Amino acid sequence: MAIAKCYVRSTCDTYCRRHERVKTCYTPYVREKEFINKVHKHLPKTIYRWKINDPYHGGVPDTFYSGRNDHCFIEYKYTEKIPAKETSKLKFNLSPQQRIWLNLQLSNNIKCYACLAIKNQVYLTQDFNLEYITLKEFNNQSITFDSFIEFITSITIGDEND
Repeated sequence: MAIAKCYVRSTCDTYCRRHERVKTCYTPYVREKEFINKVHKHLPKTIYRWKINDPYHGGVPDTFYSGRNDHCFIEYKYTEKIPAKETSKLKFNLSPQQRIWLNLQLSNNIKCYACLAIKNQVYLTQDFNLEYITLKEFNNQSITFDSFIEFITSITIGDEND
């Protein structure tokens, strides 16, 4: 059916003139959620993964991972648009509550990270007061998606030889 081709999963509505029906487009939240789902699908099954959605306690990160060795929290930020200039700023957009929560847990020696992802590149930091990084910093300090999966795996379950 021609109408079915007009529909795309998401939450923001737009008008489709061709079929005079509403179709949806991707929002930043949906893309971030899909990136998290991609991460979860690539992690070993022995890693416990929890996509946190806590409407009662603000500032809690997006995910919690645990395994036989350790655990960690990760707050994800995702964008698909890569700026043209190397001096362009990529914002983390952490809320004040998120900054407080992450800094408190980090001071309690709990592993916490903020992750800024663009397509298959990931920038990790434990500096939760960081407002932005430049595209040049992102390109120089980011890791590949596969390396990110290895990073979470090494924290939670360690090496295979452990």
